[in-house]
Amino acid sequence: MTARKTESSLYNPVSRYVRRRNFRWQHPEVQFYAYRIDLYAFSRVDDLTIAVELKLLKWKRAFEQAILYQLCADLAYIAVPLTTIARIDVQLLRRHGIGLLAVDPGDRCHHVLQAARSAVLRQSYRSDFIAFLRKG
Repeated sequence: MTARKTESSLYNPVSRYVRRRNFRWQHPEVQFYAYRIDLYAFSRVDDLTIAVELKLLKWKRAFEQAILYQLCADLAYIAVPLTTIARIDVQLLRRHGIGLLAVDPGDRCHHVLQAARSAVLRQSYRSDFIAFLRKG
């Protein structure tokens, strides 16, 4: 198992992980203004949406993007390689309600920090994204 070279190498383990947590309707690279949400998903079972930003090292940039994604998703997460976890200010994420996922070298995704439900969610964005996911 070698070091990850691309953010996209995190996608499949994270996608499988959120799918097991009932987020079955998923889409990669969803446009949100000038950004692309790396993974956006919806759980019909729990009536929740999730946005995940994948980053290899630049976790502060992922944090900034996840803050924005709270406008369109119930839960916002960043996902990084397990080796990046030690660099992250988990208290900062916790204060802002951003969750944290880590992918180990064996492609297993681990839940490190639970995201809080977004207090700034705009229902119109959420509804539009759910409709987009339903269209497939």
